[in-house]
Amino acid sequence: MKLDSVLTQILWNRVISVADEAATGLIRTSYSSVVRDFNDFACGLFDVKGNLLAHSTKTTTAFIGVMPYVMRDFLQHFSADALEPGDALITNDPWQGTGHAYDLCIASPIFHRDRIVAYAICIVHHLDVGGRFGTTESKDMYEEGLRLPMLKLYRGGVFDKSIQHIIRENVRAPDKMFGDIRAQIVANNVCGKGLIGMLEDYGLDAGSLHDLSQEISARSERSLRAKIAEVPDGTYENEVTLPTIGSVSGIGIKVALTVAGDSIVIDYAGSSGEVSVAVNTTFNMTRSYSMYPIKLALDPSVPNNEGSFRPVTVRAPEGSLLNCKPPAPTWGRTMVCHNLPEIVFGALAKALPGRIMAGSGSTPLVFTYIRAKRKNGRTHVGIASSMGGLGANARTDGPSCRGFPYNVGNIAIETTENDLPIIYLKKELMPNSGGPGRNRGGLGQEFEFVVADGDLGPDGPMLVGIRGSGRKPESPYPVFGRLGGGVGRGEHLALNGVEIPNGPQQALGPGDRLSMALPGGGGFGNPFEREPERVAHDVALGYVTPQGALDDYGVSVDASGKVDMIETGRKRGVNKGP
Repeated sequence: MKLDSVLTQILWNRVISVADEAATGLIRTSYSSVVRDFNDFACGLFDVKGNLLAHSTKTTTAFIGVMPYVMRDFLQHFSADALEPGDALITNDPWQGTGHAYDLCIASPIFHRDRIVAYAICIVHHLDVGGRFGTTESKDMYEEGLRLPMLKLYRGGVFDKSIQHIIRENVRAPDKMFGDIRAQIVANNVCGKGLIGMLEDYGLDAGSLHDLSQEISARSERSLRAKIAEVPDGTYENEVTLPTIGSVSGIGIKVALTVAGDSIVIDYAGSSGEVSVAVNTTFNMTRSYSMYPIKLALDPSVPNNEGSFRPVTVRAPEGSLLNCKPPAPTWGRTMVCHNLPEIVFGALAKALPGRIMAGSGSTPLVFTYIRAKRKNGRTHVGIASSMGGLGANARTDGPSCRGFPYNVGNIAIETTENDLPIIYLKKELMPNSGGPGRNRGGLGQEFEFVVADGDLGPDGPMLVGIRGSGRKPESPYPVFGRLGGGVGRGEHLALNGVEIPNGPQQALGPGDRLSMALPGGGGFGNPFEREPERVAHDVALGYVTPQGALDDYGVSVDASGKVDMIETGRKRGVNKGP
């Protein structure tokens, strides 16, 4: 069948909808809030050669750039001749997968008329894989839990009993884990059913699907290359020092972004080597989170597929923080790799001033792993998530409490309280936390919870693994503004009112209180250029206090909510009075 422009677009939309249907199947059958509410997963559809055709709209962004390499590794280990209907492959190897053992990657062949025509992958973050639970204190990967190499999990539709026994004996909540594994199989089966339906509806075969894959990948590649060609050629650099993580300070990331014609090379030579805390990053994650900001800044509207990655080359020295080698510990790698988009943005902003958003108070991901024994002897395992404010840009204020760059959700407090022995005391927006600017950064938030007592409480200590940001305004790496915008504010982490470090595991008991504040996003442009009416509107909404309006924006707002233009003129250095 000839693929004209109209049919190509129809089929392109169809394969994306197939991946989205798979994600819906995953969400509806999963056991964990990490899937249902946090959306820490990805569903992908690949052609018979292992090229990415489409991924689910709801997905963790890092998985987009990882999936193609996971699929290629699967195909190197298992040839098409070795697969049959109902087979499923699995790995959680940090170097072949997503960078830490908590993410299980499951791939399934899709058969049509007795031959493989495509593959599906579903990646899900599981809450417990054994080992030390949720801490940056692990010294190597062996402390971080079960590590599954490339294995055949299902054979002809039957769960391999040996692998099943190994998993059951190595994790604390096997029923929940098996439930989510089966949900991943459901997602892949939904993906296969939807794709076969498309092939039959349009009379296509494996060859036609491969042609479609090549065409949409070529279109995506051409589109991104055209956008890169508009960026001035040159090498643009950026260097940051991350906040202290556990006991380790001075972690440096250096990037050189070289634009040459219609391609970009991102090189991290000069960055820190591997560190003793569990934040080392495998190259799959470094590559994914480095390609992502280029696509986001230059060509965000074209769907991602194999062609989206071809114009960008990423390099990081082997054995470094961003290309670690086994057995480096990697549990908390998001405390490093989530910063890469903003670091790349910092270099790209030198080529494209005015087009790059300010820093995000959600970078890196901040959330808490929680594990405790229930009174009935079973195990509580779950997470609590919260987001800071996004950075402002040249056109708009930053949204409040959004995840960037990882694209996961805020888990409702009702869900968290149902899963875990904690009670929230507050969860609220913080006034003045958004970085001031012509466009204001989104607001951060503060939350506090107490460990429940009595029948609702845990049986013994509750272990909490905390991934925080540490991006305080006074630190070398604040939530920065752009073009004169102010930094985001409001970062803290405290246990019973005492500041504690980000990363190490904490043991909490009934009555203990954990509080955390996540900073707002950075501002964009000179705050004194923000229209007084917009500042007054922020005051009316409670986003900015009257004193904050005067100090940060030079705008005087009286008790009635009106702008005092004379006082504002004096404060801003321009007397607009009579």
